[in-house]
Amino acid sequence: MDTRHFKEGFLHIFKAAGYSLAGLGTGLRLSLAFRQEAAVLVLLIVLLAVCGKPAGIWFIALGAWLLVMMAELINTALEVTLDRITRERDLAVKYAKDMASAAVFLMLALNAALWLCIFVLRLF
Repeated sequence: MDTRHFKEGFLHIFKAAGYSLAGLGTGLRLSLAFRQEAAVLVLLIVLLAVCGKPAGIWFIALGAWLLVMMAELINTALEVTLDRITRERDLAVKYAKDMASAAVFLMLALNAALWLCIFVLRLF
């Protein structure tokens, strides 16, 4: 068995984790929206703890909010990339940015509905 591939694969996991952590740091540094969403994540954790919600609800609520943050990172990455391609007014660029923004909006709407069920209507 060739252990070189195993070592390279194992090392790749650590390199990929480093790139991911760098991406989170970049998102926090460059994106106001991502910083705001990170603050909401902290508030959500506090709210779930204060309300004494069970672990399953924590998993659902935090997972749904992390999807918002993921969509925000993708939206920001797309905007940065498109701005590097052209600063000129381009309808295709506008469409791409608007659709990425809409993805974040849909995730926010999903979370609003979920939190309404969890914290207001107490369905979970």
